[in-house]
Amino acid sequence: MHTSYQRNWQRKLSQPLLLFFRTSIKSTLFSLILGALLVINAHASTDHLTQNAPVAVCDDENLWPPYAFIQDHTLTGAMIETTKAIFNLANIPYQIHLTPWKRCLYQVEHFQGDPTFEVFINGTYSEERASKFLVSQTVYSTGNAYFYSKDMFDAAPHIKTLSDLNDFSVCGVHGYNYDMYKIKARQLSVVANDLHSAFRLLKSGRCEVILNAYSVPYGSLFTDNPMIDDSIEAKIFEELPAQSFHVFVSKKTPRAGFLINQINQAITTMKNNGQIDAIFRKYLPDCGADC
Repeated sequence: MHTSYQRNWQRKLSQPLLLFFRTSIKSTLFSLILGALLVINAHASTDHLTQNAPVAVCDDENLWPPYAFIQDHTLTGAMIETTKAIFNLANIPYQIHLTPWKRCLYQVEHFQGDPTFEVFINGTYSEERASKFLVSQTVYSTGNAYFYSKDMFDAAPHIKTLSDLNDFSVCGVHGYNYDMYKIKARQLSVVANDLHSAFRLLKSGRCEVILNAYSVPYGSLFTDNPMIDDSIEAKIFEELPAQSFHVFVSKKTPRAGFLINQINQAITTMKNNGQIDAIFRKYLPDCGADC
């Protein structure tokens, strides 16, 4: 009687244990199979990306005339045309997308997003960026300048050297590179979301100067949405070399080396045959790709 009871008890105990182990084994096998499929799928995605997927290129949605702007509802500009020519010459399919600048840089750096950005354009060189991205050779350059409002100053502010900037309040833009001015982001008096907003702050007296590439605000005069008017003047920093602009490639894309090599080869060819300068002179007749 005791033995029969013990067997029944053991049978009742073993059933849930057996069910548990069966369930655990099934769950483990499912996890292993799922993991293997994800690895296989990841390799398949990488192979597809490496071979023939279009390159997703991003640029600032606030635009950068005359290098990137909207005309007749179409994205155009010197760098937009040049980017298209670079990828066409390299025989690499591409798509150019406009997105907030900080998001553009972040998604290229981390190789993520929808679409997954691999490249951004219209960026200046800095050591920080060189540590995060592969940087192409120079595509174009422009002088560094400070802008001021004639409503605030009867004559140009006394800014002869970069150290003189310490005596003035400076408007900046989120995500912009100010390394060439030897000024840190924390020294900016006011930070705007885009360059148009920064010039509105300047005109309203919220700051005294804006630091930027010389040609861009003046290039905006040829668009439907100019940044400046007759009340704004600019002076070039003579002690600074021209500001160079590049194509940046994510270090995390599996085809990073392939992309930067193809881009650099195309840039070299287009510089040697004069194609880049010819494109830029359509928008900047007096100086082309070197303003």
